[in-house]
Amino acid sequence: MKNAICITIFIALTAVIFVQNQDIIALSEQLRAQQKDITEIQSDITAGYVRSLLALKMTMANKGSIQAIQRKKTVRVTAYSPREDETDNTPFTTASNRKVRHGIVAVSRDLFDQGWVFGRKIYIKQMGIFTIDDLMAESKRNQIDIFMFDTERALHFGKRTMEVHLLVSESSSCPENEIVSHRTNSMYSMK
Repeated sequence: MKNAICITIFIALTAVIFVQNQDIIALSEQLRAQQKDITEIQSDITAGYVRSLLALKMTMANKGSIQAIQRKKTVRVTAYSPREDETDNTPFTTASNRKVRHGIVAVSRDLFDQGWVFGRKIYIKQMGIFTIDDLMAESKRNQIDIFMFDTERALHFGKRTMEVHLLVSESSSCPENEIVSHRTNSMYSMK
């Protein structure tokens, strides 16, 4: 009988060890699967980091080109003169609180909000360099208004779609070396 009990205990212990061994094997397989998933996630993270780093390097390398694109716009260009019909009740004072003068422009408020602010220079293609010194009515969008003392000339100018560049500084050169002085063009000079 003692042998039968020992054999039964031996079989029971063997069964328990077998079941625990099966559990250990299953857990080992789960661990390997999780390690594989972790490796894949780490690989994805590394690849994403590398892509982000490359994108950052490309952005930095092309920073000048990106800024140039942001500073170049195609806008509606019009002209105005110092009349209350075309301005507010102070037609000889700009929004920057300076006296109107030859060579200034007003910009729409959306452009102003994008950094086209008072004192900045702009280049209007084939026309020349102007200084931003005034604001247009709130309803105007994507537009620049050239100041002219002569109302007839301002009206004759009409509405044009033109390429305009926000210059980095006063010493900036115009695109394509198209320096055209607005001071010498009789269409825009004071008379």
